Amino acid sequence: MNLPQTILERLKEHLSLPWPENVSPRERVVMVVYPPNEERKLRRLIQSGEFANEIKATGHGWQEYDLAPEFSRWLSEYEYRDRYLARPERLWDDQGNIRGLEEYLVGKIAALTNSMTSNDVLALIGGGGLFGLHSVSTLIERIESHIPGRLVILFPGEHDAKNNSYRLLGAKDGWGYLAVPITC
Repeated sequence: MNLPQTILERLKEHLSLPWPENVSPRERVVMVVYPPNEERKLRRLIQSGEFANEIKATGHGWQEYDLAPEFSRWLSEYEYRDRYLARPERLWDDQGNIRGLEEYLVGKIAALTNSMTSNDVLALIGGGGLFGLHSVSTLIERIESHIPGRLVILFPGEHDAKNNSYRLLGAKDGWGYLAVPITC
């Protein structure tokens, strides 16, 4: 069995377990951690519809949102884009995130969650597309409480089980997060 198929099987096993209602938003987050070089294979499996079909077979709804193209979409719609492109250093705030991108992403995700129930899964893919533009950890913290069911983050990076720390694309700094890790 190849790695993306193994990831799908482990995620299915986890999502097939009973979902207690009285858990905090952070405990409803599932971090699916895999080597970045497996991203394209995993995306093919998702785009084929196999992920959605397999998760739906467990009795849960499936919604996915691809973060990878969202910076380009946001910038193309941004009214001050020409000013920012003339002086790109103005794009970043003091925390190293693109100004305004977070609100855009939160709004897009909130629109998706309006039709979701506590029996549904929202999967975020393409987190690597935000690398250097916006903190994935900050985004997760902003949206976790708005997800009625489970939030699955497909995470190209590493998980340090000893410190419960996650590092996107092998970045130097990781962040500690109380989520269920699924690793291969």
